[in-house]
Amino acid sequence: MERILIASFVLAFTTLSARAQGLPEDTLQEVFGEYQSKINNAVVLKDCGHALDGPAYITKQLENNWLDFMLYVTPEARTKVGRQTYKKYLLSGKIDNKNGAYPKAQEILKNLVKYADRKNVSYQLNILDSEDINAFATLGGYLYITKGLINFVDSYDELAFIIGHEIAHEDKLHTQRKITKLTLSTNLMNMTKMQGFNEIAQKINGTLSAPFDQIDEYESDSFGFEMAKKAGYDVNRFADFFKKLEKYEKQDLLEKLTRTHPFSEHRKNCIERYIKN
Repeated sequence: MERILIASFVLAFTTLSARAQGLPEDTLQEVFGEYQSKINNAVVLKDCGHALDGPAYITKQLENNWLDFMLYVTPEARTKVGRQTYKKYLLSGKIDNKNGAYPKAQEILKNLVKYADRKNVSYQLNILDSEDINAFATLGGYLYITKGLINFVDSYDELAFIIGHEIAHEDKLHTQRKITKLTLSTNLMNMTKMQGFNEIAQKINGTLSAPFDQIDEYESDSFGFEMAKKAGYDVNRFADFFKKLEKYEKQDLLEKLTRTHPFSEHRKNCIERYIKN
C-alpha cells in the first residue's frame, strides 16, 4: 500500500507538471510506462538503513527517470563544467597533488575505474589542501579528497572504498540530476534549460531534498563496495570509515530528515550486510 500511495502521488504531480509544459499524451504515456517499470522492479532497502529509506528509494527512482527525461546533458557539457570547477580550485592554490599519498591514490583510482559502468568518463583525482575530512565528485569525472581525509583513514582499503563511492556518484549521475532538479525549479528556466544548468552547476553548494539524497549515498556505497571488492581490496576494511564517524553523530528523526548523508551506523550496517551476502 505504501508503495502504491507514493507512486500515485508522484505520477499525479508529474502529470500536472508535464501537461503544464505542453507535453503530448503519447510522450506522457512513454514516461508513465517507464515509471511503472521502476515501481515493479524497485528494490526496497532491507536489513540496513532507516525505516524511511525504503519509501524514499522508490520515489527517488521515479524522480530520476523524470529528471533524465526533462534535460539531456551531453558528456562534453559535463566535462566542461567539471573542468571549470577544477580550474577554480587550481587558481586558488587549493590543489595539492604533491602530497605523498597522491601516487597511491592515483593507483587506487586506476584500479577502480575498470569496473565503472560508464566507460566514456575520464576520471581525474585531486587532493585538496584542507584539514577537513571530505571527499566529493563534480561533473565530468573530477574527484577530490582532502588531506584531512587521507590522515583520517587507516588503510588503503578504506580509502579505496571511499574513492569508489565518489566514482559511483558520477557513474550513477547523482550530481547531474541534483543540478537538473534545481535548474527546473528556479527562475533560470527563462533561459534555455542548458544555460540554466550551466549557471547552477557553477553555483550549487548546499542541500537539496535531503532524505532523497541519502538514497544516492546508499547507492554509491553499494556500487563503491562492488568496485573496490572487484579490484581486490579488503572488504573487511570498508566499514572502518563509518565506525569512526558514528561516534560523533547524534541520531534523531529531525536530524534524519535534514541531513544529506545517512547516519554512519546505518551505512556501516549496510556494508556489513554486503560482506555477508
